[in-house]
Amino acid sequence: MAAILALTAVAKVPQQSAVNRFTNSKALAHASAGVCVMDLKTGKVVAGANVDRNLVTASTMKVVTAASALKLLGDKFCYHTRVYAIGDIDDTGKLSGNIVVEGGGDPTLGSRFFKERTAFVDTLMMRLQESGITSINGDILLDRSAIPDQPVPGYWMLEDIPESYGTGYHAINFADNQMLIKFDYHNDGSYTISSPEPMPWLDLHGNLRQHTRGDTVNRPGLTSMIYYNDNSFEIDGIVARRKRGRENFSVWYANPAPHLLLIDSIKSALHTCGIAIAATSSETKHLNGDTLQLLDYTSPALPEILKSMLFRSDNMYAEAVLRTLPIDSGLPATTANGVRMVNRLWKSCGLDLDELAMKDGSGLARNGLASPQFLCEVLRDTYIHRTQLGVDLPQLMPRAGREGSVRRLLRKSPLRGKIVLKSGSMGGVQCYAGYYPAQNPRYAVAIMVNNFSEKRSDVVSQVQTLLNNLFGN
Repeated sequence: MAAILALTAVAKVPQQSAVNRFTNSKALAHASAGVCVMDLKTGKVVAGANVDRNLVTASTMKVVTAASALKLLGDKFCYHTRVYAIGDIDDTGKLSGNIVVEGGGDPTLGSRFFKERTAFVDTLMMRLQESGITSINGDILLDRSAIPDQPVPGYWMLEDIPESYGTGYHAINFADNQMLIKFDYHNDGSYTISSPEPMPWLDLHGNLRQHTRGDTVNRPGLTSMIYYNDNSFEIDGIVARRKRGRENFSVWYANPAPHLLLIDSIKSALHTCGIAIAATSSETKHLNGDTLQLLDYTSPALPEILKSMLFRSDNMYAEAVLRTLPIDSGLPATTANGVRMVNRLWKSCGLDLDELAMKDGSGLARNGLASPQFLCEVLRDTYIHRTQLGVDLPQLMPRAGREGSVRRLLRKSPLRGKIVLKSGSMGGVQCYAGYYPAQNPRYAVAIMVNNFSEKRSDVVSQVQTLLNNLFGN
């Protein structure tokens, strides 16, 4: 009732007319939609529809995750990956013992989205040489106890988990926890699959054939399954017919064992540096014996990680950040505890938790809900406290029409580059949340559409019209 009265009070504002036209458009005829336009200075809702209705957020949930991280972790926060030599080093430089990599959950380790993707392994080699180690009579061991939870949230759909956007989060992440799989075509219509990078520990299976002309019974489609417990991956199905000469192709998928890919990279670098290692890799949960710390490798600072996450809508980064939130609470780094920290934070800020049902950090969970008003309140709180936080959240978000996942939105509009937005989309869901204008913003805005039956392009077109009508004059 309060929301209805508030909107009645501003019904004569031109912005409200724009919202009304949007919600009454043909593209939203059978959809559930909510809109909130909030004045950042006063917190007043100046236009909206269903502002307090909970709707599926998709990736706009990352706004809640990013804002929570800035408030709970701070702008100086970094992840740490530590490496130790355990054992004796004799006069010849031989280490009789093990190299132990202690994972700290850094999602950026070896990432192709950061310039220094080889920095961790390169720096480790330099420190080994500086320590005088010339050979290793032992193993490369892993301590992965920092992240006790399963790699993916329990609410994710099974079909999303093997995809590159559904990769799991681990104590030791490497190369974005993704792997490239090659599909090689044969004249009999079958395909074989392989990894261009040697991964002998990967148990890869494929049962594929190309779709044949005239086959109206079987439709093209691939089914993939990932098994984190035994490092196996399966791809089955029918490949759509491709242009001649392009029958071979490659696809990025989730890697079931990124920590083993890191081991491979370290071993390869050891060989290049002329440091012999005697044994194969294994794993430990504890550090024992005399220990020499070789490396304390720090990730980019939190704002850089959040910017990459928001620009590219990286789900694994979002899950990493969420599970990091309990770091100072003494609670294990689980999804449930991360959500608990988010709820506790925003309740203390006076927000109504009935307008948030968070299930993960990324919004990939299809039952993750928030209201447009809640998203705007989070955006407003983070912006008005930007001096204390040391970070201006709008500067971490992509400009529509120019950057990131919204680079095609509003690209032919006068608003191009003048509004920052986080998008979110999945089947039947199209959402946006952000600030206008991009520099020194005056408004927070959230637009959420669920269960639409028209074309997605028609919904996006109506969103663009709404934004132009709201802010284009």
